[in-house]
Amino acid sequence: MARKKKVNRVAKGEGSIYWFEPRKCWAAQVTIGTDPITGKQKRVTVYGTQEEVVDKKQKLEMEKRLGVRLDQNKVTLSEWLDRWLIDYMKPSLRPTTYLNYTNDLRLHVRPYVGNIKLKDLQASDLQRLFNNLLKDGRAATEWDKDANPGLSRKSVHNIRTTLGSALHQAVDNDFIIKNPVSATKLPPAEKKEVVPFTREEAETLLNYIKGIAHRLFAAFYLALFTGLRRAEILGLMWDDFDFKAGRFEVKRNLVSIKDETTGKYYLDFGPPKTPKSERIIPMTPAIAKVLKAHKARQNEEKLFFGAAYHDENLVFCTEEGHRIWPRNFNRIYDNLLERAGIEHKKLHTTRHTFATMLIEDGEDMRNVQEMLGHAKMSTTADIYSHVIERTKKKVIDRMAGLLDIQVD
Repeated sequence: MARKKKVNRVAKGEGSIYWFEPRKCWAAQVTIGTDPITGKQKRVTVYGTQEEVVDKKQKLEMEKRLGVRLDQNKVTLSEWLDRWLIDYMKPSLRPTTYLNYTNDLRLHVRPYVGNIKLKDLQASDLQRLFNNLLKDGRAATEWDKDANPGLSRKSVHNIRTTLGSALHQAVDNDFIIKNPVSATKLPPAEKKEVVPFTREEAETLLNYIKGIAHRLFAAFYLALFTGLRRAEILGLMWDDFDFKAGRFEVKRNLVSIKDETTGKYYLDFGPPKTPKSERIIPMTPAIAKVLKAHKARQNEEKLFFGAAYHDENLVFCTEEGHRIWPRNFNRIYDNLLERAGIEHKKLHTTRHTFATMLIEDGEDMRNVQEMLGHAKMSTTADIYSHVIERTKKKVIDRMAGLLDIQVD
């Protein structure tokens, strides 16, 4: 059978770089080795603009000389994910984010499509994967068997985004021609309304915690009156506070990290969630008073434990001065909520309550964004869109009081 003739134009001065008419782009072939069975040469073809092909060709030839080039025809998705995580992600990600990427791929991607060769991976393979995760992803990992067996749309979206980034890099590295994730779809996101504490619930909770003289009253007071995240609260140190200037800085998070060698978790400090999360928070006289009382109590604990006290200058720690595990902080909160007789809401609800009350009181959205440490105004507006909608009528009512116009 006669082959279709390629219409090629060799680029002047570039040797093996040629114009590939079927794709309307430039191309080049590089021999990367010899098949030990057939004895035939193995070649890699790259495509793009003339400049791109020159760069790709030179890179391939350099990799060939260094002996680090992988054979695309044999690389599986799992093998590529290993290289992508270690070479491209680990140097640039926070440890917690790197752990999330690793876990998502290990639990939800590798077992189902990891053995497929990159060159054979199809969008239909990934679409089935995402559909199955939405339907049965949680059951597959044997988490809470009483819960909905499917992963949330947000969780699957995050997995899809991570996998998409890995395969985008594979395209850049010429292991595949196009990213199959781009042809997959997820169902539309359901808009969930954030339900904060009512004013009465917030007051009841704080009054109860204060009434029983709980040693972490100041932590929960800060959560409701500043909107700090859990990791930010547990990462605060006394040096972050300037009582004279009436302010403090959010500089770090306390997070649990998995040791890749032992598989055990440990606590460590990391940077805030985003650069915008590193921020200055005004300190009202009431906040200062609560913190000074907390400091006095902490000093008593230091005296009691003496040399056994583990002093890291943390604002919130155990009685012996050790870092508080985030999950233990959650357990303390859950217990206090139940004892106060308040319907259970996640600890993050304190942050939503802070923002909701400010917006409902007419606070400028830019100030709310700055206080919450959101990277973008759009994030704040999207999360609290339902609150903003409720405040619109107040704006119109306020305008009606500014101008006395007879409409009869």
